[in-house]
Amino acid sequence: MKHVLARATGVMVLVVAVIGAAAPATAASGSSGPGVTSKTITIGYITSTTGVASSTFADAPAGAMARIDEQNAKGGIDGRKLVLVTKDDTSSPTSNQTAAQELVQQDNAFGVVDFSAVAFGGAKYLNQQGVPVTGSEFDGPEWGMQPNSNMFTYSPPLYTPYNGKLYTYTFFGTFLKSVGVTKLASLAYGISPSATDAAAAAVASAPAAGIKNCYQNYSVPFGAVDFTADVLAIKSSGCNGVQAPLVDSSDVALATAVKQGGVSAKQFYYTGYSSDVSGKASSAAAFDGNYVEAGINFVTPSGPVAAMLNAFKQYDPTYTASDIPDLGLYGSYIAVDLMIKGLQLAGKDPTRPTFIKNLRQVSSYDAGGILPSPVTFKGFGTLAMIPTSGCTYVVQLKGTKFVVANGGSPTCGKRMSFTAPST
Repeated sequence: MKHVLARATGVMVLVVAVIGAAAPATAASGSSGPGVTSKTITIGYITSTTGVASSTFADAPAGAMARIDEQNAKGGIDGRKLVLVTKDDTSSPTSNQTAAQELVQQDNAFGVVDFSAVAFGGAKYLNQQGVPVTGSEFDGPEWGMQPNSNMFTYSPPLYTPYNGKLYTYTFFGTFLKSVGVTKLASLAYGISPSATDAAAAAVASAPAAGIKNCYQNYSVPFGAVDFTADVLAIKSSGCNGVQAPLVDSSDVALATAVKQGGVSAKQFYYTGYSSDVSGKASSAAAFDGNYVEAGINFVTPSGPVAAMLNAFKQYDPTYTASDIPDLGLYGSYIAVDLMIKGLQLAGKDPTRPTFIKNLRQVSSYDAGGILPSPVTFKGFGTLAMIPTSGCTYVVQLKGTKFVVANGGSPTCGKRMSFTAPST
């Protein structure tokens, strides 16, 4: 089955058709790539709307579709409307590969936006087919690793090893010290290389700030919600800081366990900055006082960020003005924006090779000012893809409202290297 997201009178419609019932789209000319006709360009999209990662990504297709609708309202790309075909990978690497194969072989997608914590499942196949892929590197190292020059991440590929080292920024340790952390506990999913590396990055940046590592568990089951044993170990080790790159449901479960276990610790997460958390009494109570790496400031949004929020208001019927978009929603919007950027650079008769070649020449991409720090696509597979300094926002939940930490300013730091952990 294939699922095509479309819009009708402002309402999202799920069109279901039997694969093979219709002939694949033909190119507008002999020089155009697959999925390109004189009137449309077909883009594939993969995320996890079901399974253990769905607490973060269930609304992700709406973010992708909002950017598609926004572009189509402007006339599409060179007069061609964009058509989005979406697949659910059920939070499984194997299903992600299957989804990638269906999009290329059956749905004739020109490129694929793979916005999933298990995007590594389909990465090899998409590279072998020469398919442009956009997204973010939160699933693993392939986004900056040869031969995957067809993959473009809107955040620096920090989880790709260069010369045997991984890289991060000193702002993690600096921020943790600023809120009083002296002994840090770290947890990460065993299935996710990037989750382990993200946790290890914070640990690596801690010693320079005078913070010691007191406990780590890099074998957490994907989507886990039982952290009783971890909290007992954290408490017995005297940790006063906890950080964990997990999905929303695990974040809330860990935060709940920490409070119920009587552990007095500052908690730092990488997802959870959304109305899904602050708008529910139980999760807000568990998360109250905790910090989240925001990436984007939705509390006092800049002009470009406000424009993105307006797109959600206009094109996502489930979005309300008071909502804080989660990673699934806003990240998908940006990932599709990056796909659109590549198509615009590929010319009037876009081909996959010209998309990849021309987007690789871009040295400063910030999604029109949405991202706090620009990224480069030059120097693929080298340290040149990691800027020497970087910034992010950190927010804190106070009651039911998020506030921007660090006095409302981004938290910035210098690039530093560290050794990949053994799990």
